[in-house]
Amino acid sequence: MIQKYLKQFFSFFSDMHSSPYRIIILLMLFVFFFNSCKKKSEEPPIITLISETGYTDTDRTVAIGLPVKIGINGFSNDAPITNLVITLTTENGIETALDSGLYTNELHFVKNLSYGASAWEKWTFTIMDKNRKKSSQTITLTKDTNSVFGLINYFPSIKLGCQQNLTIGSFFNPETGSIHFADSTNAIQSSIYIITYYASLNVPPTDYTFGSPSDNDITTYYSFINNWILPRNEMRYKFDSLTVSPQEFDLAYNDSLIISNYTSATVGKRKFKSSRPGYVIPFQITEGAMAGKRGLLKIISINGQESGFIEFAMKIQK
Repeated sequence: MIQKYLKQFFSFFSDMHSSPYRIIILLMLFVFFFNSCKKKSEEPPIITLISETGYTDTDRTVAIGLPVKIGINGFSNDAPITNLVITLTTENGIETALDSGLYTNELHFVKNLSYGASAWEKWTFTIMDKNRKKSSQTITLTKDTNSVFGLINYFPSIKLGCQQNLTIGSFFNPETGSIHFADSTNAIQSSIYIITYYASLNVPPTDYTFGSPSDNDITTYYSFINNWILPRNEMRYKFDSLTVSPQEFDLAYNDSLIISNYTSATVGKRKFKSSRPGYVIPFQITEGAMAGKRGLLKIISINGQESGFIEFAMKIQK
């Protein structure tokens, strides 16, 4: 077809002095040819929901706290996929669960979530290519009205020492409530999820800090963790510590307050900096045998510095 257009082009060009209309026809032909070629590069990327066993790919009714697995495949023939955005819409508004830059022609992504406290959840997965063409897929989950909130474990007072405290351990197992010193943790590293330290060596210093074995600063204060088996247990803390009041924390008797404040769209950090009395910190365990469990920490007091300790209460899903 290209040869045909080129032949006509040169034919018209050589004879265009014989008819003024030939120039107009030639220009129209060139524009048509250019647009027909350009159209192929403007096709949006393709996104599909994974429909294999174990995946959710259609709207459904689910129980509170039920694990849901959603996967997408993305493909682009021409312009690479450069962005993936995941949003959660509920009756309370919209949260962005992920906004990630990419550069690939093929994408495979899986998100594990658990249904929260909302009446409904609409999850939208959107990919965009280099030409800023977008494609989306959406799944809506609706709460099973017969489902109930889950039970919680409550630890009313936990004291964890900072890195130079010789009388109070710094390592915590939220399943049993046990506290351990650094020199006894190598054998039980799979049970440790929370580690505290006074972050005087950070730039800038962040004072009383809740970390976890996967925290990127943790080996600055406990270097032996470099030798722990990978992947290390991981805790994610929500940055916003003022959404839940201490009074609301005290009154919580099931996990409704927990799952409504750490949703599947929450982007948590592997450490919580500059803890202060009165803060209530939502968290989720994201790596280890307890992965998926969510909870709340209420800071009661902070004492001393490198040799001091943090006192807090915890409520965590059973």
